[in-house]
Amino acid sequence: MINLLFNDSYFQKILLGIVILAFTTGAIGVFVTERKQALVGDALSHAALPGVVIAFMIFNTRRIEVLLLGALIASLISMFLLEIIKRYSKIKFDASMALILSSFFGFGNVLMNFLIGSDQAGLQKFIFGEAATMLQKDVNMIVIVSIVVLFLAILFWKHIKLYIFDEGFYSSLGFNSKLISGLLSFLTVLVVIISIRAIGVVLMSALLIAPAVTARFWSDRLNVNFILAGIFGAIAGIIGTYFSFTVKGLPTGPVIVVALSIILIVSLLLSPKKGLIVKAINIKRHKYLIVKYHDLVHLYQHNEFSTNNIEHLNHYLNKGYITNDNSKYQLTNKGNTLVNNILRGEKLWV
Repeated sequence: MINLLFNDSYFQKILLGIVILAFTTGAIGVFVTERKQALVGDALSHAALPGVVIAFMIFNTRRIEVLLLGALIASLISMFLLEIIKRYSKIKFDASMALILSSFFGFGNVLMNFLIGSDQAGLQKFIFGEAATMLQKDVNMIVIVSIVVLFLAILFWKHIKLYIFDEGFYSSLGFNSKLISGLLSFLTVLVVIISIRAIGVVLMSALLIAPAVTARFWSDRLNVNFILAGIFGAIAGIIGTYFSFTVKGLPTGPVIVVALSIILIVSLLLSPKKGLIVKAINIKRHKYLIVKYHDLVHLYQHNEFSTNNIEHLNHYLNKGYITNDNSKYQLTNKGNTLVNNILRGEKLWV
């Protein structure tokens, strides 16, 4: 890894592009998941395929900027159709996304069949992605678009945050919710379009959603999730790029998705707030503390001790959990805090 990083300029170029791409996509994915539109990235990436093929048919060139422009237009059309279906029909949003996804992707594959062998093969990379074949201009485009996307996200951060968590209140303040919704959709389209060249339309949604879902296991704050999701995406990007260079024939995109899946599973099990293993340990610890401090809990709830065990009473007195006033025991502030924490399941490691 170190040798590649410092001595291989080609690896450095690809690594830079993938890390910036994965960070930006993961960070923007937080907005998508918070809006409960996890399938949007999948729908947009699949909808981009016919745009790529039509752009190639019209201009007869494989220049990345031309093909991505076609993908951008197709994705914007699909986003527009999603909004129309959502607004003027009774079809649920997830059903409309599945409809757009399958229709556009199927149309793209039909168009691919009209191309001759070499042309068809050249466009196949947009289905599964080929990060290792990116040129300097591809990396430059990724960097520029990523900077623009992150800049806009930070610039309108307060508006985005308020809109996501309370759209009604946001509108009541006099702001136009349609504009901020359009901005979020536009940012999502941009990160999807710049990602399909490296990751492909099939795996794109994983890069958009997995880092954001993983970040939720570590924090409930939007700004922290935004950064964490970007970091998780970048880490997976580094792993995917490294293994695609060191293991012959191993594609970058699938390795990135596998790495994201591993990070997600580890977070699911071990994150300090919501990890399954940590939760199981806390539940067991909670039950143990309720049994251990049963006398204090009873005193808290009924204002009387349920035991005359001198050893227990002395222990509670020495720890400062209770006071003895003319043989009447009362909880101290420390004892009240302990019992409250036990009953709420907080700060259990006492």
